[in-house]
Amino acid sequence: MRDTGIADRLRAAGLKVVEINGWRTRGSDGFTPRGSVDHHTAAGPTGNAPSLSVVINGRAGLSGPLCNVLIGRDNTCYVVAAGRANHAGLGGWKGLSGNSSVFGVERENVGTPAEPWRPDQTFVAAACHAALIRGCARPDAELVCGHKEWAPTRKIDCHSVDYNAFRGLVSAALNPTPVAPPPTPPPPPPAVPTAGVTSALQVLALAIFSMKLEAAKSPFHQGDPRVQGVKVIQMKFAPFGVLADGAYGPVTDHWVRWFQAQHGLVQDGQVGPATANKLYP
Repeated sequence: MRDTGIADRLRAAGLKVVEINGWRTRGSDGFTPRGSVDHHTAAGPTGNAPSLSVVINGRAGLSGPLCNVLIGRDNTCYVVAAGRANHAGLGGWKGLSGNSSVFGVERENVGTPAEPWRPDQTFVAAACHAALIRGCARPDAELVCGHKEWAPTRKIDCHSVDYNAFRGLVSAALNPTPVAPPPTPPPPPPAVPTAGVTSALQVLALAIFSMKLEAAKSPFHQGDPRVQGVKVIQMKFAPFGVLADGAYGPVTDHWVRWFQAQHGLVQDGQVGPATANKLYP
């Protein structure tokens, strides 16, 4: 069996898709995936998808296809094969073993921290894996792994990726938080004297001050129970689609690390005094 719905699911996830000619019949039959494996190409530092020919046709000692999807440096998802690809090799993950049990995703990258992963690349990769396993009978983000988890004694891909956090992003892509319709606005209250009434800006300023005070006592981090402070942190990333729900999960952690990288801070995903003061000078 081959999965010919891959391209449609990637598009439905909002990803940019290029279908490589012949992909629907490329790869071995008898393909029954339940999870997926994340790879980097370890190719050269230039070009958007310099590995495309290799992942289609294979290399010396290993016939193609070498993945189901190749993600270029500009986040284009090249659909290479609908059948089993030769990508994972010996190893396994949570009961999965053999290439017939997993999709393969190659991400174009030199394969070392010399080419760090951009936040947009990480989110696209997570969305890609989510779209792939959505075609499985029981989609489960825990069945997505890095090649270094599949074969820990011989592989390092993808470099610099915390796969526990990455699986959190895959899970978020599989189960997006529904957006509630806006409530019907209540009737306007009767006019009252304005003296002593706290304005919305004063409330926000107080919330920011309280968050920074809490951060000075103990940095905010994943799983932090301080809901109000977490909401203030998440508000900073609202333009990127982060929901201010007060839950400091992997998405919030990811954007905090991105913000820290942009401002020369330690990229630990925690909001201590230094990060809090940069978030809200």
